[in-house]
Amino acid sequence: MFVLGVVVCAVLFAIGAPLYVAFGLGGLVILMFHVGMSLKQLSMMFFGSLDSFILLAAPLFILAGNLMLQGRIGKPLVDFLGSFTTRVPGGLGITSVLASLFIGALTGVIPATLAVVGLIMFPAMIAAGYPRSFSSGVLCASSNLGNLIPPSIGFILLGFLTGASVGKLFIAGIMPGVLLAAAFAITVMVIAKRQKFPSMPAVSWRERGSLFIRALPGIFMPIIILGGIYSGMFTPTEAAAVAVVYCFIISAVINRGINWKATWTSLTDTVRITTFIMVLIAGALVLGKAFALVGFTRAITDWVVVAGLGPMGFLLLLIAVFIAMTFIMDPTAMIFVVIPLIMPTVAALDINLIHLCVILIVAASVGVTTPPMAVHLYITAGMFDVPVEEVMRGVLPFLVVLTIVLFIIVLFPQISTWLPGTMMGG
Repeated sequence: MFVLGVVVCAVLFAIGAPLYVAFGLGGLVILMFHVGMSLKQLSMMFFGSLDSFILLAAPLFILAGNLMLQGRIGKPLVDFLGSFTTRVPGGLGITSVLASLFIGALTGVIPATLAVVGLIMFPAMIAAGYPRSFSSGVLCASSNLGNLIPPSIGFILLGFLTGASVGKLFIAGIMPGVLLAAAFAITVMVIAKRQKFPSMPAVSWRERGSLFIRALPGIFMPIIILGGIYSGMFTPTEAAAVAVVYCFIISAVINRGINWKATWTSLTDTVRITTFIMVLIAGALVLGKAFALVGFTRAITDWVVVAGLGPMGFLLLLIAVFIAMTFIMDPTAMIFVVIPLIMPTVAALDINLIHLCVILIVAASVGVTTPPMAVHLYITAGMFDVPVEEVMRGVLPFLVVLTIVLFIIVLFPQISTWLPGTMMGG
């Protein structure tokens, strides 16, 4: 019955069934016919897996990002950041990286970061004479910063799965995010010098000051969210609610960029994305519970201990398997299945949960930009009407840099753990 459950899951995945169906039915077969659970117990497990105060933050941050997208909060911020890179080689590309870094702190979602920054910067780079492959590639790569810079939906989900503090995870993503942004910016400058990209006219300090004033609403949002969490004024979930109210007021009152139609679009997009995430979580956790009950988690721990891998060896092996599996499965879905299986091993090896979560977020970024699954490549190609092959060619140098930064973070845990330990203790 266990083998049959695995086969059911694999066949449904192979024929293109929704992942939550493949995970859920595969787990259902194992739990009903191998473990002996009833349908009532399974239904309670399915819905109970979503009963979490932490998970409530996810739809709220997604709604805040959608309101920001509809309310045009991002453009003044992008314009202000661009005023500092006009004379730098590849200035528009660097602006795209910096904008993704800051917009990521407003949306927390990769597609929203790509949409806000890309719809502004892609036409600007094309108009300035940048190749389409480079323009789409740098946007595709740098929008991954939206999953590292707080508030990150990925960190909310990992906090739920691992039990790590979401507030600490938010802080932990700052240094790796800045490191990755710096690496991307340097890569842009190297490519720009080799291909002789044109520079842009300088911006006066008076113009820059005017741009700064218009960008203030966008600058204040991450300060309010992180400041409130760090000071203990509110939890990450409450911070998400504050973000929704803040974005709505700025979009409707100050920018006057949102109406009832735009609000309805924001709400429906939020429901669509949230529903996808929640049923995927529930289905994956049912499958993970099935694997745990038949002894998979214990077997993994025993094997790692007998093999003498140690924490570093285990993390390197985990990354290698994770990236290899992203060739056939979406990285987000993999995290939901893998985390429950490896948690006993993580505890046995005394691996820092904050460090582990940051590693998995960066590894997932590698996964979503690595063919053939590479969901992010296809989203980018569709958004900017560029052939996928061109996007792949443009993103390749950044994918190499992203992989190098991933291994740097693995080898130097302090990049992930120092800041949350200093600011929030532990």
